[in-house]
Amino acid sequence: MEQDVIDQTLERIRLALESGKVDEAITALITLHPADQAEAYADLPPDDQAEMLPRLDAEETADLFEHLEDDDVAQAVSQLSSDRLADVLDEMQPDDAADVLGDLSPEHAATVIAQMGAEQAEDVVPLLAYEDDTAGGLMTPDYPYLHPQMTCQAAIDLLRAIHLNGDTPYYLYVLDRDDHLIGNVGLRDLIVASPNAPIESITKKDIITVPSGTDQEEVARLFQRYGLLTLPVVDAEGKLVGIINHDDVTNVIEEEVTEDMYHLANVGDSDLQIFSPVKLSIQRRLPWLAINLFTAFLAASVVSFFESTIAKVSVLAVFQSIVAGQGGNAGTQTLAMVVRGIAVGEIEFKDAWRALAREAGIGVIHGLIIGTLVAVGAYLWKGIPVLGLVIGLAMVGNMIAAGIAGTLVPLTLKSLKLDPALASAVMVTTVTDCVGFGLFLGLATLFLPYLI
Repeated sequence: MEQDVIDQTLERIRLALESGKVDEAITALITLHPADQAEAYADLPPDDQAEMLPRLDAEETADLFEHLEDDDVAQAVSQLSSDRLADVLDEMQPDDAADVLGDLSPEHAATVIAQMGAEQAEDVVPLLAYEDDTAGGLMTPDYPYLHPQMTCQAAIDLLRAIHLNGDTPYYLYVLDRDDHLIGNVGLRDLIVASPNAPIESITKKDIITVPSGTDQEEVARLFQRYGLLTLPVVDAEGKLVGIINHDDVTNVIEEEVTEDMYHLANVGDSDLQIFSPVKLSIQRRLPWLAINLFTAFLAASVVSFFESTIAKVSVLAVFQSIVAGQGGNAGTQTLAMVVRGIAVGEIEFKDAWRALAREAGIGVIHGLIIGTLVAVGAYLWKGIPVLGLVIGLAMVGNMIAAGIAGTLVPLTLKSLKLDPALASAVMVTTVTDCVGFGLFLGLATLFLPYLI
């Protein structure tokens, strides 16, 4: 339904622009929800974008920027003057404004900051010191706070008086006079409390916090595990420096899932998309293909040790890829489950032996079933009983190896503080190829007199 509306609006925009009616096109665009505006705007040709963007006011442009992909924001920013960009950033959430500034050159960023409103600049500039993929890079310093001595009625009056720029404050954080975080107060608790009750009496002090340097993946895991709506960020002294809202973490989860998928497929960075420039796609994907080529040569070198066996029993060349391929598929299944388990905190290195035993056992069962099926098929096809035995045994062994490698490789990389999704797929595939070829051709060599 939403997509139909977007498509219809896009058609109206295109017709209006073709007729030179830019204002009419803008009117059509801003009737959409900001998220839908961003999708429609991104689908427009660059020339149409450039024609419409200057006609949007600062608030409309800010809403658009907050929902566009990073590449689209960068393209739009390049079309704005420094003073115009400063006006737009003044209308954005501080964390989103910091993201835009962080992608500019230092000189350009300094020029824009100098033209921003003093209050907004004061909130945004400190955020530039944090890495984008940390809690500090996700947080916003724009939040209401209370003091423990305030009455509940005074707190409600304060909320009415201040301008809440941003997300609904599900929780109000309670600070002492030195800005140390004491706890939080839920809006519901505040509303139902006695007006004269002190804030301290309804403050929940046992709350989850994170340091500003916490990796965004860990932040997302905490939101998922505890069902958080906001998460306070504190410094080394326990002072509140910002809060992370749930909508910011939604984007992180998407980024991390995409990143893991791309890494498992050896595609490259998560900012690579299906319609990214061809040159960029080649630059990001070709190195991994080269690495895979090297590992393929390793597997081929194993096969080369058994050239004489293959020459005597040529049918072995037909079945060797089946053994290696099935092992690779099984390893990928295990790898996907383990990488996911690591990402969501279900498995750690201390669980390695239990996970290894489980996956090895599953490998035995899979190997016996798949190996039997292949063995029967090979016998019916070629009529050589021993060939079926060799294939079956090799399949069982490679399935076990696949389970072990699919479990141990990502857990080992994680313990070394490396991304388990980045290199695991290449390593696991190399193991299953080498073990599969080695077992199959080695057993064939052992039983060679019965195969000729």
